[in-house]
Amino acid sequence: MYATRPASPSRPAWRHAFLLLAVPVATASAAGEARAQAQSQEGGDWQVTVGAGAIYTPDYEGSDDHDLLPFPAISISYRDLFYVRGPELGVNLVRLKPSDDLKINIGPMARFRRDRPEDRNADLRGLGDVDLAIEVGGALAIEYGNAFLRVAGGKDVAGGHDGVVVEGEAGLRFDLAERLNASVSARTSWADRKYMSSYFSVSPTQSVASGLPVYRAESGIKDVGAGLNLNYQLSRHWVVSAIGGYSRLLNDAKDAPLVRLRGSDDQWTGGLFLAYRF
Repeated sequence: MYATRPASPSRPAWRHAFLLLAVPVATASAAGEARAQAQSQEGGDWQVTVGAGAIYTPDYEGSDDHDLLPFPAISISYRDLFYVRGPELGVNLVRLKPSDDLKINIGPMARFRRDRPEDRNADLRGLGDVDLAIEVGGALAIEYGNAFLRVAGGKDVAGGHDGVVVEGEAGLRFDLAERLNASVSARTSWADRKYMSSYFSVSPTQSVASGLPVYRAESGIKDVGAGLNLNYQLSRHWVVSAIGGYSRLLNDAKDAPLVRLRGSDDQWTGGLFLAYRF
């Protein structure tokens, strides 16, 4: 199935920046996890961190063009039961703690993935729009000491890509100094045919409109990557966070004409944020 959608009018800059909340970047997730962990050490039912900064990110998945845009930083949790971190919200219905070092959370989650209008970048013209996606599914999170493992998967229910995406991330958190902590992580993601078709296939009609060859992308491992997060505690409430990430597109995503002829399979992201912890 090929994704063919009509073009949409230009998006205001603020909406483009807001939709960056749904950038599927492991480093953004790691930043939220690190802030949440620091908050939990202080106790309290509600843990809230709100801030803002800038993010350097590809125009679209597979692009070699980047934007530097404003980006909100949001992390909210309640008793390790309910959480909102960036584009994702969830409920830990199953919370297990077999030992002091081991914690396991399982529950439903929903996350947003930004749209991809063809007027965002000249390379996308003729490919049609991919609308905003809302992926609904579940997540498993395991923490053992300073190590963490997380697997989350969801199906789009908003008519964006209509597919299923499963993402996995594993990493370590550690202190570098009294006020400075860091986390490093590795991640990968798998996507089904509908997702891959929406973002990487080229139908005969799209081929004529875009000048790209016809291409049919199938399901499989979509990418692998790594991320680094640094948090510096300015005071009891204020924290500065810096994130950096790299991912490499694989298989049918890497071989897609949009990536191979007009973009890059190397994807870089970075960001700097100032946040207030309530």
